[in-house]
Amino acid sequence: MKSLIVEPAHSFKMVQRPIPAAGPGRVIIKTKYAAICGSDSMLWNTAPGLSPGHEFSGTVYDPGAFPLRPGARVCAAEFNPCGKCRFCLSGREHLCRQMMLDNPGVTMDGAFSEYVSVRGDYVFELPDDVPLELGAIVEPVAVSLHGVKYLDLHRGDPVLVWGNGPIGIYAALCAKLLGAGKVYMVGRGQGRVEFCRDFDFVDGSFSTRDAAFAQQLAAVTPEDGFSHVVDCVGVGGYDALVEHMGSGGTLVLLGMHAEKISLTAMPLFLKEIQIRTGLYFTARDHADAFHMICEHRDIFLRTITGRIPHDADAVQRMFVKLFESGANNECKVVIEYPD
Repeated sequence: MKSLIVEPAHSFKMVQRPIPAAGPGRVIIKTKYAAICGSDSMLWNTAPGLSPGHEFSGTVYDPGAFPLRPGARVCAAEFNPCGKCRFCLSGREHLCRQMMLDNPGVTMDGAFSEYVSVRGDYVFELPDDVPLELGAIVEPVAVSLHGVKYLDLHRGDPVLVWGNGPIGIYAALCAKLLGAGKVYMVGRGQGRVEFCRDFDFVDGSFSTRDAAFAQQLAAVTPEDGFSHVVDCVGVGGYDALVEHMGSGGTLVLLGMHAEKISLTAMPLFLKEIQIRTGLYFTARDHADAFHMICEHRDIFLRTITGRIPHDADAVQRMFVKLFESGANNECKVVIEYPD
């Protein structure tokens, strides 16, 4: 099979590797779409020899011992929990110590290859009327949904989402679908800010580079501050966010964040702000995200803004654009494989 690997660091190379076998508990998927994630950029720089790709969809090539039809249109979670520890038994599989072992696209070859080995018990078959590329974004939507659930929203509550990349956009959409009232987004680049303004689930989209940003955000901040804030970018210094929050509010730090963060203690303590962190998701989150996407397929399909071929040069150029150019107006980009 053709396998796109990191070789050397910061570069991609297409090589030939054997198609993986469907060992015990595994299913082999023939990749059709592999979405590019921000965490892939870390592997691009640090994991020579690995084929990334943990957001994907395709067709069943070898079902192994599972009752799956060869050729069925599927997606899968890059899950590998033990199923026995206290976290797994309480529905918190994301905290299992085994989770990152043999994890497709993270600690073993993933969907930047033509075939990928996955846990068969986390494979979902897509309905015939759901575009196959939507299966490739179930994983990032599950990440966002996991973080939004920490907010414990009540219907009509306003939400502030700081960061308008894919995780931020999906967090805003999940919040609205879970009953949030006004949802406001903050980003930097004007192109992405305008992109977010085109969605009905976004009630206001602002750029920190706008000279009037402070006044714009103040105008939509509730009198007693936001009770629900999600940071999806890693702002480093969180005093500005805490300033716009109300007492007893929840701040969720979602996704890959800055190596270090800073907070002035007194406002945080006076308001008794609860801070939650989210990086992964549970099996329930993944299932909920799958059903949410199937039910609202049209709006999720609009978040896929780029399609590129399974080609080393094309993927390299896209990684440079997404992670180094400073001019990234894309939301979600997928690598599309030939049939």
